[in-house]
Amino acid sequence: MKNLKITGIIGFLFQLIFSVVTVVFVIKLNVLPTFYIFWIVFILTLLLLISGIFIIARSRLRVIIGMVFAFLMSIILAVVSIKYLIPAIGLFNNITNPSSTYKTTYHVLVKKDDDAQKLEDIKDYKIGVEKSHDFEAMKKALDNLAAQFNHTLNVIAYDDYSSMWNAFLESGETGTILMDTSFYDIYRNSYEEQADNIENYVRILGDIEVEMTSSGSPGEAPEATPEGSLTERPFILYLSGIDVSGSINTRSRSDVNIIMAVNPNTHKILLVTVPRDTYVRFPQTSGFGGTGEQYDKLTHAAIYGENDCAVSIATLEQNVYTGIHIDHWIRVNFTSLEKIVDALGGIEAYSEYSYTSYFTGEEVYFQKGMNYMDGWKALVFCRERKSIPGEEQQRGRNQLEVVKGIFNKATSPSIIINYNNVLNEIKDNIITDMSMDEITNLIKMQIESNASWTFETASVEVEYVYDYCYSMPSQKLCVGIMDEASRQEAINKINAVMNG
Repeated sequence: MKNLKITGIIGFLFQLIFSVVTVVFVIKLNVLPTFYIFWIVFILTLLLLISGIFIIARSRLRVIIGMVFAFLMSIILAVVSIKYLIPAIGLFNNITNPSSTYKTTYHVLVKKDDDAQKLEDIKDYKIGVEKSHDFEAMKKALDNLAAQFNHTLNVIAYDDYSSMWNAFLESGETGTILMDTSFYDIYRNSYEEQADNIENYVRILGDIEVEMTSSGSPGEAPEATPEGSLTERPFILYLSGIDVSGSINTRSRSDVNIIMAVNPNTHKILLVTVPRDTYVRFPQTSGFGGTGEQYDKLTHAAIYGENDCAVSIATLEQNVYTGIHIDHWIRVNFTSLEKIVDALGGIEAYSEYSYTSYFTGEEVYFQKGMNYMDGWKALVFCRERKSIPGEEQQRGRNQLEVVKGIFNKATSPSIIINYNNVLNEIKDNIITDMSMDEITNLIKMQIESNASWTFETASVEVEYVYDYCYSMPSQKLCVGIMDEASRQEAINKINAVMNG
């Protein structure tokens, strides 16, 4: 009996330790209102008393029951901490601490009919590179290539991509070139706009990925963020969706540019989209070889700067949503969207039209009205434009509907069922400059109020023309000139939400 009681006391101590640890993790997570924490402490204390009363009883059976109960509670609390609380804390630390590094990938290109079949075949070629855009990353890529070959490279550096491209394809001065994948996509799109195909002229022989340490984006100092908790004042988020799969730290074009104006006092959210090809002035191009008065597509702003959205945000604030301050940014990519929607168990999103998408090479049907979408179907819905009326403008509206669907699912009670899946998928597929406290306080506010949110949407309309762009000055590209009335209407709607 004595040994049994000692074992029971050990079980009680384990239960006490894991109860304290659980409460500490719950408080550290900071997503539950004080009322809920009080009840957690009360229930855990009550369970400890039950274990203790049974363990100190004189009946052998009661001591055994108390001992088993104490060890069982210890196991349950350990599982809760390890499987749910610790990953949740790790998630918030992960997504709220943008990496100090960013990744850039370079295509190694040869002419379509070149004899080279592998990277080693070009070690004696003259290699063309561009030196005005992040030349440090380019030099690192060249170092990696030289290390693979164990051979000194014959490199010719050009002032811009247009000069490099012409020297490669027209004069034949170089036999191969290294090209940032974002700029390659710009050139690929320009060929498509001329009903041509870049693959008729060049071939990707291989890729070189480099990881660079961020040094901070040049340009004007950002406007001071208003004081006050995000749970107490209206705020604006910029949602950037980059056009790549894989690592969220990859520098690439931003094909999704959505502004979220959130008023926690009135529980209203306004989603505003602007087409990726909108023709805007880059306010920070002086830091990247320009004059500060260069015009380009909005989507291209994201390839300048480093592991943040500074150039895109400055462009939006100074050229699209004038007079509006963007408080924070969130970045996702193709992989993020697909995995997050699947982790949520799918979403419901509204389509204005019935149509069949052939975007992926497969037929994907969307009916007019609400559609259930898994991650892959949601990605198709966000990317398709050629099969729907309005094309680029409608694609932007579809993206707003997917954001609404994700928000509604993420704030519904059903999220509890998929809680662990969501944590596992989000941690490596989303990044933001919001602090952990800001995010957890917003979650706490929603749990406490259980409020229903009202959504409004708006879009900046554009008229498409052809004009020269900073990123490709040698040829006119299809760009969107903003309709001033729709731009001003979007600003007015943002101000209406912000002013309550």
